[in-house]
Amino acid sequence: MLECFLPVAWDGAQAVVVMPEHIGASNAGQVRDALLSVINLGAVTLIADMTATVSCDHAGADAIVRAWRRTVSSGTELRLVVTAASVSQVLSLRGLDRQVSVYPSLEAAAAARLPAAAAVLAAAVPRSGGQAPEGYGADPVLPGWLLDALQDAVALADGDGTITAASARLEDMFGYGPGEMAGLPAEALVPAALQETHRRHRSAWARSPSTRPMGAGAQLAGLRKDGTTFPVRVNLIPVTTASGQLTLAVIRDITGTGRLDDLAALAGDAAEAQQVHLRLLDAVITGLFHAGLGLAAAEGQPAGAARQRFGEVAAELDDIIAQIQAAVLAGAARRGPAPAPRRRR
Repeated sequence: MLECFLPVAWDGAQAVVVMPEHIGASNAGQVRDALLSVINLGAVTLIADMTATVSCDHAGADAIVRAWRRTVSSGTELRLVVTAASVSQVLSLRGLDRQVSVYPSLEAAAAARLPAAAAVLAAAVPRSGGQAPEGYGADPVLPGWLLDALQDAVALADGDGTITAASARLEDMFGYGPGEMAGLPAEALVPAALQETHRRHRSAWARSPSTRPMGAGAQLAGLRKDGTTFPVRVNLIPVTTASGQLTLAVIRDITGTGRLDDLAALAGDAAEAQQVHLRLLDAVITGLFHAGLGLAAAEGQPAGAARQRFGEVAAELDDIIAQIQAAVLAGAARRGPAPAPRRRR
């Protein structure tokens, strides 16, 4: 369905969707579904290329707003390329220019900085869904220099937890020689007492992969080849390739950082949580405002048109409720279980 309607070009983790010349009530639903499909495929960055778009009514803007709301919960970065002043005005009225980055050209949007890990993957790993470029076989291999381009120590592991590639920094960190880590199970880098727990957590993460810190709230330890251990911080990034799901692990040795580092991490987490709440609040306010406009627009319309408009408003409200529920659940997961009430003596 997607390929038949809007052209999509993948560059690793970045997807460019070429938008139609006219976006309105007749095709807004298809535009929305196309953008949501690309987000669901796991794009880190989604560029909606509206270079050729000369008209966009409120229904078209609503389609883009729906896609933007999905990115709030998925973690995808949405970028718009807009050249027509009339289109820019419509998007501005919907508040999109205050929520996403708008660029004057596709080149400018594509050149904007990606996160470091995503930038490396974008240069080497194709996406799934039939979008792999020519020349990619069933088992793409990342050259070592590409992994070494990252400042942090990194490793790639397959779905069974077997390390398929490791950067020179990671080999040095764990005391292995060049190429020695390839083929090792991920548990070989974990102290024996924690290996079974690590195996269970890895299996659970594989069932629902997402970009996040490993073992959030817990102290993690790495096991060197010589048997010594040291504190580490690990971030996991799912990578979809033509041959299946891989995991990119970014590992940092936090020896000696102590409490100051913990306080800095807590401050960073608090700032990030505040930004998430602000983005969610903006999305809810924008959605409720537009729902009110939709109900007002339905007044005085023929019964059929009014019912259709009510259905669209109901769908938008359902979307808003789903976002709020997702945010509440995510916040509860971060906080952990509530402490048991203390008994009075």
